[in-house]
Amino acid sequence: MPNRYKKNTSLRRASMMAAQPVYQEPVEDSDEITIDLHELWTMLRKHAMLLVVLTVLCGVLGGVGTKLLIPKTYSSSASIFLTPMVSDAGYVDVNSMNSNEKLINNVMTLIKQNNIMSRVAKDTGLGSSQEAADALSVTNTANTTLVTITAVTEDARLSKNIVSSTVNTFIELMKDTLNVRNIEIVDQPKLSFVPVGPHVKRNALIGAVLGFGLGCLYVVLQVVMDKRLKNKEEAEKYLGIPVLCQLPNLDA
Repeated sequence: MPNRYKKNTSLRRASMMAAQPVYQEPVEDSDEITIDLHELWTMLRKHAMLLVVLTVLCGVLGGVGTKLLIPKTYSSSASIFLTPMVSDAGYVDVNSMNSNEKLINNVMTLIKQNNIMSRVAKDTGLGSSQEAADALSVTNTANTTLVTITAVTEDARLSKNIVSSTVNTFIELMKDTLNVRNIEIVDQPKLSFVPVGPHVKRNALIGAVLGFGLGCLYVVLQVVMDKRLKNKEEAEKYLGIPVLCQLPNLDA
């Protein structure tokens, strides 16, 4: 009888322990980060004023900083054209047109050669041929033999002088060395005191976008780094046991 009593007591105790919830150690997944979009949207609305301030502030800094710190630049350009041969009857020689189209890439490369840039630097007072080459850009209109030479510097007159010297020197050397005489200037370089840079509005817009992005990044980091349990569902999921009661939010 005593042995049976002890056996029944042990069984009863074991069943009671089995019925009790067992606390499980929370397991954190360090490789996966879950973001609640509703919570993220709530935090963005909560920090709306911060986002507005950062957007406006960075936009103003971008615009003002560009205007005050970056010097103005001025541009001048000229266009040259490889003219085809025309017969006495007024017909264009197709073979010469094809030859000019094949020659156009060579022309664009030759314009910025060191011998030409050295003479341009000497004519315009630049320190080296590399300075002249850096100020120049050479482009070709698609499917044409029209080449545009553009110079951009901080001095409007210098830009015009670089283009003029480049075009004249190039045409002269082409005639003397390669006997190419079908290059004509169709658009003379002009002096313009209207700056082409810096782009104040564009940099202000970039600054505003960066400011808004920084604000959003700050909010996202707050959501990701916040490890607090915010409701009973999160508590049950984290602890592995049911929530028996919940205190009301007295601040609401």
